[in-house]
Amino acid sequence: MEDIIIIGAGLSGLSTAYRLKKAGISFKIIEAQDRLGGRIETIYGQDDTPMEMGATWFGKEHVNLLGLLSEFNIGYFEQHTEGIALFETMSFEPPQQFYVPANSHSAYRIQGGTYSIIDALYRHIGKENIVLNSKIIEIAAEDNKLKLTDNLENHFFCKYVIVALPPKLAIHSIQFSPELPQALIQVMQKTQTWMSGSIKFSVEYKKAFWKDKGFSGSIYSQSGLATEIYDHTNYEDTKFALKGFLNGSASHYTFAERKEKIIDQLKRYFGNEATEFISYNDKIWNDTYIQPNNDTFLPPHFNNGHAVFDESYMSNKLFFTGTETAKTFSGYMDGAIKASNAIADRISKII
Repeated sequence: MEDIIIIGAGLSGLSTAYRLKKAGISFKIIEAQDRLGGRIETIYGQDDTPMEMGATWFGKEHVNLLGLLSEFNIGYFEQHTEGIALFETMSFEPPQQFYVPANSHSAYRIQGGTYSIIDALYRHIGKENIVLNSKIIEIAAEDNKLKLTDNLENHFFCKYVIVALPPKLAIHSIQFSPELPQALIQVMQKTQTWMSGSIKFSVEYKKAFWKDKGFSGSIYSQSGLATEIYDHTNYEDTKFALKGFLNGSASHYTFAERKEKIIDQLKRYFGNEATEFISYNDKIWNDTYIQPNNDTFLPPHFNNGHAVFDESYMSNKLFFTGTETAKTFSGYMDGAIKASNAIADRISKII
């Protein structure tokens, strides 16, 4: 029997495990997917260009994330925004141009890709403490312990459970016995999940031709399938890509159709060089691991940081953590780490 089982191997689940291990507390992480990172996903193009399909940017005010980066000696760098930015209101009119000076300090990115922090956490936690491809479908109180059952009918036993999943996902995918309080259930069902509905894309190139022409790579469009586009050059200035967001209608197109439309849109801005790409990738963040019951619209950060997530349940054996539970910077990587630090401190005092 484990002391602690953490459900979810995203940034918050892994950060919680890292803090518990430093405190000498045993644990096991159980993850439904076949990979670590949750909503952090760095892919590598044909030219080995790191491209973020998930969490990407942060600010200097995100002290919890900066602290963890410092612990692992992981560097970060400023998002490139210098140059001519474009704002497009209508597809049949030329986009407006405006110049952004250097050192605007708009946002920062992690050197080597955001997954660098997931990889560092994994190395410190240890492979032996993580179970992948195991989707927990039930948590039941049994005697003086909790029994967890996954989709393959495997059983896990522990003293305490920390659910490090988006609350809306947790309440729709896990059966709790005895049932959780109605007040908690109602809040979980109506807690907005960061990244839900987002569609991100990246286009890999051999060179940053937009910079050569004086463009920053920043584009904001009210008419194109891509609504926001940014330079995605790596820290070393050796790998090049454009990365951004697609509007919600993009999910109704096939991958090939999205690719064609995005390249055509980039060609409209930058000319034929935009068609000389190495690879195109995109990610639709509305699968069942992120956003169950996708028919309910919730405003950004709705119910994030709600007081119900501060409480423990099932006779003080069940806890919640994750970026949606954070009081500040919920929905950001900093919120995920802040929430994980808080729950690890809390568990340390009762073990």
